[in-house]
Amino acid sequence: MPIKVKSVSGTRTMAVVRGSGVHSKDRHVKAFQIASLELERTRRVRELKAARDRIATLGERLREVDETIARYQRELRLPDGAPDEAHAPPPTKRTRVRYG
Repeated sequence: MPIKVKSVSGTRTMAVVRGSGVHSKDRHVKAFQIASLELERTRRVRELKAARDRIATLGERLREVDETIARYQRELRLPDGAPDEAHAPPPTKRTRVRYG
């Protein structure tokens, strides 16, 4: 079997070989995009954790406020949410001041 000699038109250059596949410029672009997206994901995970911690802190504070309100109402012997009418200030008449 004779060895087939390649002609000049049948020979592939390195630019053609590298342009399609493993060594293409798109590969580097995609690798950079992946790295950028991984950094963004890390930032977003940290933001999410901080938001969850803040929500937990707010919920805890709201529970403390509710407990304090309930304790004060028990001390004043008030039903839940009812204003103390004996110590309420009398209604005042509003006056309008006109400049002119």
